[in-house]
Amino acid sequence: MIHKIKYFEAAALKPGVFLQDVVNDFLAEKGDKVVAVHPVMEKTLLVHYTEEF
Repeated sequence: MIHKIKYFEAAALKPGVFLQDVVNDFLAEKGDKVVAVHPVMEKTLLVHYTEEF
């Protein structure tokens, strides 16, 4: 099993797209493989998750 980190930044999104929606879609896709979600700055999140080899 590999531990990965996905970086989400609101400034990188198109206008009208919300950070929370993008993160929620990612979390729904990964399901129980998500380890933790950490806010880094005002508009940035890190999601820790696992993947199979």
